[in-house]
Amino acid sequence: MFLEFDYAGNFNEGFAAVKKDGKWGYINTKGEQIIECKFDGVRGFNEGFAAVEKDGKWGYISTKGEQIIECKFDDADDFSEGFARVKKDGKWGYINTKGEQIVECKFDYADNFKEGFARVKKDGKYGCINTKGVECKFNEVRDFKEGFAAVEKDGKWGYINTKGEQIVECKFDDVGYFNEGFAPVQKDGKYGYINTKGYSVIFDKSKNEIMEVFDKVIDRSNNTFYLSRLGDKFGLLDENFSVVIKNSIYGKFEVLQRINETTFLIKIAERDLFVDSEGNFR
Repeated sequence: MFLEFDYAGNFNEGFAAVKKDGKWGYINTKGEQIIECKFDGVRGFNEGFAAVEKDGKWGYISTKGEQIIECKFDDADDFSEGFARVKKDGKWGYINTKGEQIVECKFDYADNFKEGFARVKKDGKYGCINTKGVECKFNEVRDFKEGFAAVEKDGKWGYINTKGEQIVECKFDDVGYFNEGFAPVQKDGKYGYINTKGYSVIFDKSKNEIMEVFDKVIDRSNNTFYLSRLGDKFGLLDENFSVVIKNSIYGKFEVLQRINETTFLIKIAERDLFVDSEGNFR
């Protein structure tokens, strides 16, 4: 049965594309021809639909061979999460499984939907759209993973969530994908991790999160520190991320002055207090 075709592709969703006498159709896993060879070009089945070409235009058929969406597009891709990207007059847009144009063909580039969003490019700018479409504003957008996508603007990277909200400002030289709630980031030649709030995190040797780092602060003598948090207790790190006040203070505080190696003047709850490196008030 298989040897009667000029070409046979890989199976996908139980069907394989076959070519005979310059035309394309499909067979099932039994080798039975379930869709005759009548198309000029075809793609594999995905989510129950396959893109097919006839007379230079693309549309979609079902697994029964029924023409679900007429061949009217200049190009068409596989369905992903219920939507397919289609091309018309040099621009890309999206249709649903009913053939309804849910996003008009206006983008220079369009990617498949993933986690409810798709990357698109327009006028040299990248963005991500949901099924209603949004404006592009970033130079580049990477794929979503765990509900977040890396975005680049003016040479710096940050993150957006699936609502399109910028949850981490574009301030890093490079970033990676989120994995189990953390993402690797690079800035000024140094590497670290951030959590989904955009705060830097420090791990112990067993890769357990031991500290959340945020709020760079500078005291009256121009010393640089970073406020840290472990659970609901706050502490302080120096510019080398070494602990100078243990995470033992309940409530966020302001660093006013480093008095010596072990004593600091801080402001907390509208009060100026001295605190030592153990978190004891004096």
